[in-house]
Amino acid sequence: MQNRTVRLFAVGCLLACGPLLADTIAGMEAFKKGDYASAFVAWKAAAQKGDAEAQFDLGVLYAKGFGTSQNMQEAVRLYRLSAEHGNVQAAFSLGQVYAKGWGVPRDDAEALRWFQAANSGDTDAPVRLGWIVAEGYGVPQDFAAAAFWYRTAAEKGHAEAQFNLAHLYASGKGVAKDDDEAARWCRASATQGFAPAQARMGWRFANGAGVPKDDGQAYFWLTLASRNGDKHLDKLRASLAIKLTPSETAKLDESARAWQEKRTVLAKK
Repeated sequence: MQNRTVRLFAVGCLLACGPLLADTIAGMEAFKKGDYASAFVAWKAAAQKGDAEAQFDLGVLYAKGFGTSQNMQEAVRLYRLSAEHGNVQAAFSLGQVYAKGWGVPRDDAEALRWFQAANSGDTDAPVRLGWIVAEGYGVPQDFAAAAFWYRTAAEKGHAEAQFNLAHLYASGKGVAKDDDEAARWCRASATQGFAPAQARMGWRFANGAGVPKDDGQAYFWLTLASRNGDKHLDKLRASLAIKLTPSETAKLDESARAWQEKRTVLAKK
């Protein structure tokens, strides 16, 4: 997923959960750096202790041949162990390998069983499944499947899924390129307070991408994004401030503050 190329874990959780989770996190940090050999060692240690997340991630390394020899049979074994412990990514990956006959005999019934297990009651599951196939994380990359899963969650109001679906429409990956549709889903996400979407809406208004060009709206959305912690377009925001009068920027700053406070109150209800 864009802005979610790997899963991140809180430091506080690391301190609370001890060595087992520490190995899992160490593996992810090594994986992000491209140090697959270290990731393999860390994830293998955690997987042997029964960590479902590490079992799935170790399976990915075997599936890809990263940090070890490629071995789909071992990947499937680890996916199954992880899935049986409730890991939805592993369950979905099992569905994928059985549906496509990827390292195992094709078995549509077994594929359906695992797909159903992956999508049973977890509201975040479709987003994670979309990310898996969009990134090709342990399964063949498939943007059309990613669009399906993102849309499943986006239509239920999931802000991150809406943002990721917007990215697919903007890039034409898995769906026909449609900047208007990209802007629509991006706005849906931004209005829910998702900071990356707010930053993107600011960029869209600044450039007239899928929306009318509007420096004031661009500044407003970029201000919201910055207040919410996404500051990667602060230089664009500063350049827009130069185009606006001090009175205009003051009003927009106040509007952004009031908007955010209202969202915070609504979120607590």
